Amino acid sequence: MPRRRIATTAALAVTTIAALTATAGPALADADGNTFDAQGVPGWGGHHHRHGSLTYSVGTPVVDKVKGGPWTLGQGDLTLGASYGNSLPVYAGGGSGNVTVGGVTYPNLALDPAGSGSVPAASGVTGTPGPLDGYCSSGGATPETGSVVRQPKGSVLPMQPYYFPFVTSQDGGDTLSGLFDYRPKDGDEAVVAATSTDHGKTWKYAGQALEQNAGLCPNGNTNDDGQGHAFVLNVPNYAGTGHHGQVLYTLSRPSGDTLGTNLIVHHLTPEGGDPLAGLPAAEPVGMGGSTAATAGVSVPAGPGGAGVTITVGSTAAFEQPGHFTVDGVTVDCNDASATASAFTGCTTRTPGGVTIKAGDPVTADRVIPATAQQTSGLIAPDGIISTVPSYPGAPKGSVAVLYTEKIVNYFTPTTTTAAVTLPAATLPVADSSALKPAAGASVTVSLGTAAGIVQVTCTGADAAQLTGCTGGTGTVAKGSDVAAPGAAVAPYAQLAKIGEGKNKPKSLFGNNEDYTVVRAAYTTDGLHFTDLGQVNGLADPTSNSDSVLRWIGSRGTVITNPDGSYGLFLSGAYAADGDSDAFNQIFYSSSRDGKTWSAPQKLISTDYSFSALTQQAATGGALGVSGYYSGRVYDPTVVQNDNGSLTMLFAGYSTPKPLPGTGSVYGTDLAAQFTVPAVQPAEYRTILSVTLKPHWTN
Repeated sequence: MPRRRIATTAALAVTTIAALTATAGPALADADGNTFDAQGVPGWGGHHHRHGSLTYSVGTPVVDKVKGGPWTLGQGDLTLGASYGNSLPVYAGGGSGNVTVGGVTYPNLALDPAGSGSVPAASGVTGTPGPLDGYCSSGGATPETGSVVRQPKGSVLPMQPYYFPFVTSQDGGDTLSGLFDYRPKDGDEAVVAATSTDHGKTWKYAGQALEQNAGLCPNGNTNDDGQGHAFVLNVPNYAGTGHHGQVLYTLSRPSGDTLGTNLIVHHLTPEGGDPLAGLPAAEPVGMGGSTAATAGVSVPAGPGGAGVTITVGSTAAFEQPGHFTVDGVTVDCNDASATASAFTGCTTRTPGGVTIKAGDPVTADRVIPATAQQTSGLIAPDGIISTVPSYPGAPKGSVAVLYTEKIVNYFTPTTTTAAVTLPAATLPVADSSALKPAAGASVTVSLGTAAGIVQVTCTGADAAQLTGCTGGTGTVAKGSDVAAPGAAVAPYAQLAKIGEGKNKPKSLFGNNEDYTVVRAAYTTDGLHFTDLGQVNGLADPTSNSDSVLRWIGSRGTVITNPDGSYGLFLSGAYAADGDSDAFNQIFYSSSRDGKTWSAPQKLISTDYSFSALTQQAATGGALGVSGYYSGRVYDPTVVQNDNGSLTMLFAGYSTPKPLPGTGSVYGTDLAAQFTVPAVQPAEYRTILSVTLKPHWTN
């Protein structure tokens, strides 16, 4: 039982100075004037005289567990008997509770798919060959039907597939209140609330809302692009009412990370221990827009089957996979061969199917649902990172925040309109406006060839081409990405070692060309924000080095240190990590004003040698804890404890991509690379917790 009363409404309030600044017991001091609390933790006893700089020691992370919630990766197919007990609290090979599919025996829990696709994976993957075994009540072979199952009553299972935690405490860390993205891959997404009384090691489900695909047995036609990146803010004048209000912000994944798109806003009204009470249980989001069917077709019920093609006036305003409503019926389509005027692989969620007639309206879910509001003033927000107690330019009475601006494909503004052999004096492009050099200047672009990425420098441009070009060798195919200055240009051989990138010159070998920076803003009503510009010191969005971070994450925490400075915990990545989700490391940085930050100090990082996975595959023993975040470590959230230590929650993947194929070979240690075995569990979207202790160094 908790030692203090659980505060439901307040526990999910904004992490202000009052919530973040610990007040320990009587302080002790050494000869140098450094203070210690009763447990010997330095520097948190109320005395602000310090020497040197603040660093943090990192304990050993643990895989968090959850009880009472929705389906988890670890519960297996309950129609086949008991779950694979040796997977708790962490996965170990050699247990009972196996299932044999196509002559291959797997543990009865979530697995990676067979690389060939000829043998269905037991669980944890959708699309090909089918839905998540054990996700629905029919169980057994795919496709599954019936009702969506939940976590077995009384079970305590690894907290998967959860990630992007937002955690606060109002009682000095004794009770944690958290919001999490719950996201079974390619199946569903929702916001889940939970509480913990053991510093995050075990969580008790408290509520769920805003589900994307409620009650659906998913298949390859289903998307998991709902609302994520949940963050809660207390504002002094909610929506201009003159009263304080608790506001929940989420990102609409289908439409997010583009200029002009805002965060979704809901007013929270906690009740009965559920901070999400009063919110819609299901609230799908999409690209918005509408069109009409141009031909009649009978759409079969899913899951399962190849589906049919639906021809429409235009698919431009719809996400892919397509997700829309016709005659009050929800239809899901894959994107295997979708065109500008056709959705393919379409099935319906309605038993018996639905008949579509030519002219029937086809309507996508809204970017901002009718039951929600939206922010204004934030620039392409991917999510709010944290509040900051004060910030230059934020007026008294306002709430200042740090947030991540993210623009998808920012560095690939156009493509080639014809094949070209380099060197060439002109480069044909679809749109030269973003690359046109200033008078007397030049622009250097990057292009993919069979031999790798090359650079071409041009001195002029007209509407359909760059001119005065020099440099580069090889052939560039029609439709190739033309990358602007500052683009990521990591070689494919480097990206492939961690399972990133694609061996396709047209797409610059799969280099991620998103733009991310941290910005500040303030609000008084929770809806209207005033942007205060970019912060300094955390990353360079054009960096291609292995020493300066290129991408910055969208979840973190700002705390107030004993000396009055601010500490920031956030995640980041280098260009060679190949993904703007910023999952290479969790770092610490400090600031005096919230605007200019010190160089990031790495606290926890990935292990791209995948040593724990390699050892587990070879021995069948327990997977070392680093194997749960060897491929991704990101989304940190921090709570200060009464004794001065910090509890940090973060998310991890075993490999950068959640479901690598059997037989895939990864690892930066070429002498001991990791080969994905048939029985490798799909350890993705795992919540972990760890204790941090502050240290002052001279």
